[in-house]
Amino acid sequence: MVSNIINFYFGACWASFISVIVQKDGLRWRRSYCLSCKNPLTWSELFPIFSFIFQKGTCRHCKKPIPHFLLFIEIVGGITFLKTDWYSKSGLIEFFLCLLLLTMAIFDYYYQEIPFSIFLISFLIVIIKELLFEQISTLITSFLATSVMIIALGVLVLLKKLGLGDLFFYLIISFYYSEYLANLVFLFASLAVLTLYPKLKAQNQTNLSLPFLPFLFFSLSILKLLM
Repeated sequence: MVSNIINFYFGACWASFISVIVQKDGLRWRRSYCLSCKNPLTWSELFPIFSFIFQKGTCRHCKKPIPHFLLFIEIVGGITFLKTDWYSKSGLIEFFLCLLLLTMAIFDYYYQEIPFSIFLISFLIVIIKELLFEQISTLITSFLATSVMIIALGVLVLLKKLGLGDLFFYLIISFYYSEYLANLVFLFASLAVLTLYPKLKAQNQTNLSLPFLPFLFFSLSILKLLM
């Protein structure tokens, strides 16, 4: 129980850290500051989840609202790493892969584009996992099993109904975990988008384009926790 709590908060810290450096300048390190008033944050304002709650979701200096996405991604980060096994090679490999998937989701939320280098590193991790724990025949079988879904998603990419990053995300989790989990992730993420889209569309956005990767990552985190 204690280890799970530690894992949760460790994951929340990583999610907060990645979100802050991505939203400021795209993976450039500098001291954290309020994006509204530009005041540097004190140490007491840097505790994921707790700082948001104690400050009632506002900046202590300018009183402007802190984006709720930060709290959301911190909680999702905690859920993602809740069951991480730090004492096994597979657990460490999965940790680094999930960090990259989390980074993709955050990039997609803020910019709706992802640096291709992140995809390359993610695929490299998948290959390392396959070489260490699987056989080449298993990789070939996985590719054949997902070929129909890959073609279907590829058509949606060509029709500009889906981003190329979404297709790459599907490939990564399909080969690393299983095509069954990848299909479930897309199913639940699609249901979440269909649920939220009418409400967001009605608010104020005429040409609403929702980033899909945050929904995919959230679905992956929840399903991993339940399985």
